[in-house]
Amino acid sequence: MIRKVVQDQNPILHKKTLPIAKGFRSRTLEKLIEDMKDTLRKQDGLGLAGPQIGESLSIFVIPDRLAPEVRTPYAPFSFLKPLHPAVFINPEVLTRSKTKEIMEEGCLSIHGIFKETSRFLEVKIKAQDELGRKFSVKTKGLLARVFQHEIDHLNGILFIER
Repeated sequence: MIRKVVQDQNPILHKKTLPIAKGFRSRTLEKLIEDMKDTLRKQDGLGLAGPQIGESLSIFVIPDRLAPEVRTPYAPFSFLKPLHPAVFINPEVLTRSKTKEIMEEGCLSIHGIFKETSRFLEVKIKAQDELGRKFSVKTKGLLARVFQHEIDHLNGILFIER
């Protein structure tokens, strides 16, 4: 189901989200993920965080086409398929590069406004996928920027406040 994207004046966008509990798999969470993916596809965005659809939960999704290849402790052998996570639950930034870059950003929750925003060029994050599998991924460029933007949403920060 496509959800309405919450806009800047809504207080949910300005508060830190709650982590999703361990052993979190449920039909409710599965439905939330489906809704987030449907909404992101409809909006044609690069990422969508829980608060952007009115859910104060630590989760974001990205389009499948941007999903990075990730090896996990559960799939260390070449004959096992790597993960390509598009769902990031309870994400945390582990490391950041010293180098930053400035690029124009926009946001589905702030229509029509674009702003030059400084972000770290490279980040490593850890998270869980929708099946509860833990993983970490190091990325740079656009995907690193998307991760930082979405994690900011989970911390109640909008790009226009950077």
